[in-house]
Amino acid sequence: MKDLLSENFAEECIESKLIHKGSILEFKLDKVRLPNGKTSSRELVLHPGGIVIIPITRDGKFVLVEQYRYATGEKLTEFPAGRLNLKEDPTEAARRELTEETGYTAGKIESLGFIYTAPGFCNEKLFMFLATELQEGKPNPDEDEFVRTIHLSRDELSQKIKSREITDAKTIAGWGLIN
Repeated sequence: MKDLLSENFAEECIESKLIHKGSILEFKLDKVRLPNGKTSSRELVLHPGGIVIIPITRDGKFVLVEQYRYATGEKLTEFPAGRLNLKEDPTEAARRELTEETGYTAGKIESLGFIYTAPGFCNEKLFMFLATELQEGKPNPDEDEFVRTIHLSRDELSQKIKSREITDAKTIAGWGLIN
């Protein structure tokens, strides 16, 4: 048997079955060959990707949104975020989502890289952005989206994360990227 520590641990797909194709997600069941030659199965959720914006006003307040998340059954506090449209540039998507959800436009938007949200079963990739030099405007959320914009100081945001009032992973990851 090969020394697996010197390998990249890549798995080879030898069979793939589409279980469901929805308007946003696809579900697949793949059979893979492991680095040791054995086979296993992988259940996959395929996602088009998304963006997360960390907006900071000129007076140093962080702009977040509160919204009910059906999957959790709870209202969550999050940095503004959204799904990428087909072949959409992530920076343009960030500008679009920031304005839709909060009404703000950014004079400056800086890429902070990306994160994978749940790589054990999902390929969702979230591109992270810092938005500054904000100009206030009127939100224009999607027709099925109900959000409320809130403003938190650096200390307030930090405390809400530490006290677990904010539990959204992309928001906590974004906070970690700028601290």
